[in-house]
Amino acid sequence: MKNLLVLLGSPRTEGNSEKLAKAFIKGANKNTSNVEIIRLAEKELKGCKDCRMCWNNGKHCVVPDQMHEIYEALDKADIVVFATPLYWYTWSTQIKPVWDRLLPYVSNKAPRTLAGKEAILLAVAGDSSEEVFKGLVYSFEKSCSLLGMKIAAKITVPNVYEPSDIDGSPSLTEAERLGESLTKD
Repeated sequence: MKNLLVLLGSPRTEGNSEKLAKAFIKGANKNTSNVEIIRLAEKELKGCKDCRMCWNNGKHCVVPDQMHEIYEALDKADIVVFATPLYWYTWSTQIKPVWDRLLPYVSNKAPRTLAGKEAILLAVAGDSSEEVFKGLVYSFEKSCSLLGMKIAAKITVPNVYEPSDIDGSPSLTEAERLGESLTKD
């Protein structure tokens, strides 16, 4: 049974990116009960200091905050879902520190890696053009490549701003089917 980690990168509870993630989770729950959801807006996450102290004292990182909870969840996960609204054509403020703090997994002292884990991007934007996701998708693809993560899927949904804009969208069905298909053994 696969372990699924969903990182919710929106400050809005029940916003469009969270609804998209919940549709994915609904599909995944048909095949697994091992789903961990972390609402990043509720965590104290600091930025990377680029101190290169990764793995000193046996810890992923020396920065004192709640990122250690996310590291533990990442270590256990087989599939990692990054759910985010689009902020200035890239990651939201809430999820960006997570990406910046993945440096321990590419450190030359790293006892653990994210290589081989599956990564999924679920993103929404108020802008009406699919083109607005180019920066975010580029960042996701390059970062996954650096980390050795396998990109399992990307779902980007433009033209959703108000929290109810995604309701009834075919993207919710797409996310649910994706969740079900990726968690089958």
